[in-house]
Amino acid sequence: MRWFAIVRREYLERVRSRAFLVGTLLGPLLMAGFTIGPSVLMTRQRGKPLRVAVLDATGALREAVSKALAERRIAGEPRFLVEPAEEGSPDVVRALLKAAVLAGRIDGYLYLPPDALDGSTAEYHGKNVSNVMDLDLLGKAVEDAIVGFRLSGAGLPEARIREVMRRLELKTIRVSETGEREDEGGSFLLSIILLTLLYTTVAMWGSAVMNGVIEEKTSRVVEVMVSSISPSRLLAGKLLGVGAVGLTQFLVWASFMAVLSFVGAQAAALSGVALPEIPPLVLVLFVVFFLLGYFLYGAMYAAVGASVNSQQEAQSLVFPVLMPLILAVMLFPVVLASPDSTLSTVLSLVPFWTPLLMFLRVSAVMPPAWQVVLSIALTLGTIVAFNWASARIYRVGILMYGKRPTLREILKWISHA
Repeated sequence: MRWFAIVRREYLERVRSRAFLVGTLLGPLLMAGFTIGPSVLMTRQRGKPLRVAVLDATGALREAVSKALAERRIAGEPRFLVEPAEEGSPDVVRALLKAAVLAGRIDGYLYLPPDALDGSTAEYHGKNVSNVMDLDLLGKAVEDAIVGFRLSGAGLPEARIREVMRRLELKTIRVSETGEREDEGGSFLLSIILLTLLYTTVAMWGSAVMNGVIEEKTSRVVEVMVSSISPSRLLAGKLLGVGAVGLTQFLVWASFMAVLSFVGAQAAALSGVALPEIPPLVLVLFVVFFLLGYFLYGAMYAAVGASVNSQQEAQSLVFPVLMPLILAVMLFPVVLASPDSTLSTVLSLVPFWTPLLMFLRVSAVMPPAWQVVLSIALTLGTIVAFNWASARIYRVGILMYGKRPTLREILKWISHA
């Protein structure tokens, strides 16, 4: 039972640390902020209304455009306040409006060139042109005004024009076995958040194993430990101990997300904010894929730690270990865009990418059960193989000092240890 003492020491040493407590408690707060925050902001007014002047070089569109801008509202509040523009030649008025923008009297001005009706062109001049949502709203208002003016020129009455130009209000409804629920992009955001959590925690706890091995090796503590317990049991105890810490953290996060999903319907009814639904199976697989990723990459991190003599030496070897995780994150747009495609299926079945990409598919659209089971089985087989190889590297490497071994020497440790 000596290996259990290693597990207990690794667990208690880390779970009692201030960093663990802060990270475990801060994680749910960040998840709540990133999940609820954007939805709340989208239902609220985006700052003060923009003060906009309209300079119409066509001589026909100013009234229609001003009216269309005044009608644009968010949460019942007007988004644009149309300010009067001076009369005169376009060049003179543009100079005056530019001065007004620079002085802060208006936020910007809209210039409708002489060919605005025929060419459907317009210009917005302002200090801030990064507020893309407001500018998109402004562009649609101008487009509606131009199209409406053309229709009125064709003899259609104003009431008929309004009816023809009524915009579509498209609602997205997520269909699941538990029912249907409106989704305003929360599911997409949730998938990204969970993917990021998996990536960072797998890398973080794997790195914790490596740093622990390097610390024990450089302080020569490991020489005392291997005198009473075999290196393979020592490695197993370290992986299980650190993994238990990560599991504790993930169980706290999963419990929080379960509560968040449970109260989502009530919060939506009270505040109008649609929170994403998190099925229980997704939470279970969230923990499962973390464990798979941790034990796969943790073994490789431990092998790196046993092969080097310092943190500086580890940096050059840890990048190849981290590369599959980075590639998985880079591939997430492909998988999330079409979770059920053949390419997404193949990518998610690669053991090094399974913890991230298969879970990404699970959080978006639940794949067939056989694919999930197959991905877990393939990853478990890879974990067994890499833990066997890492144990052999660990057995030799933790007692070697001095020159860093070459790749050929490390492979020899695996085949002859």
